[in-house]
Amino acid sequence: MQLLLSGLTVGALYGAIGMGYVIVHRLTGMVNFAMGDIAAAGGFGAVVLSGVVPPFVAILGGAVIAALVSVAMYHAAISTLQKHGLMVQTIVTLGVSIIIRSALLLLFGTDPSQFDPITGGDALNILGGHIIPESLWVIGLAVVGWLGLTLFFDRTLSGKALSAFSVNAYAAKVVGISLPVMATIAFAFSGGIAGLVLAAQTPTSSVTADIGVALGLQGFMAAILGGFEDLRLTLAGGFLIGIVSQVVARFVSSQQQWTILFALLIVLLIVRPQGLTRKVVSDRV
Repeated sequence: MQLLLSGLTVGALYGAIGMGYVIVHRLTGMVNFAMGDIAAAGGFGAVVLSGVVPPFVAILGGAVIAALVSVAMYHAAISTLQKHGLMVQTIVTLGVSIIIRSALLLLFGTDPSQFDPITGGDALNILGGHIIPESLWVIGLAVVGWLGLTLFFDRTLSGKALSAFSVNAYAAKVVGISLPVMATIAFAFSGGIAGLVLAAQTPTSSVTADIGVALGLQGFMAAILGGFEDLRLTLAGGFLIGIVSQVVARFVSSQQQWTILFALLIVLLIVRPQGLTRKVVSDRV
């Protein structure tokens, strides 16, 4: 049970970053490899804000900061390259990730940073396993974020317009749906959900300037399990990766856990290229 609870906590973050990948990919077809560093920017934003506002408000502020960084990246580096194809845009996101990481290193150095948790107190005992209250916030915010995004895409006019653009961009433009507006919304949500959950986890595990590389890869794995299409399966994939990583670290090797997980992922992609989805997702990138 302890491995399950620990896996759900870290998996919530992987799933949130994975959802960020999926939101952008569904609209543009590109893969935003700066997702991990955008989330890190949100985490550090929450650390700064925690000095003047309560922890929960700081976490929400971190989500806003990550969303703004993501939108700024789109307008400064991606929108100007629409005519150069998806491959060029995807490669540019790697450069943006380096810029964000370097800026965080200059501003905050290499030391880990954290702030006070939303809820203090002793760890809770759940069926023999222990979990601190702050971890419940991490899991809860990831699930609430997924529910909010699902409702947005399914129930709101803007969400349906964004979904329509992802299905048929030409037809969407014909009826007056604007790509810059839809992309701004998509990049804002992708950065926001990733920054929100990382900021929520910062009080317990801290954040460092170079954490974005590892988080980006872990979120990428979750997005693959979701077929780069399904938000629900992406979050579930994040939870699965978190649980498996804890099991591997406990019973095999903590130093080689991610090597083993990537090997398992390669095997999965060979057997099921569509991830956890039932259909084969078309190759767009």
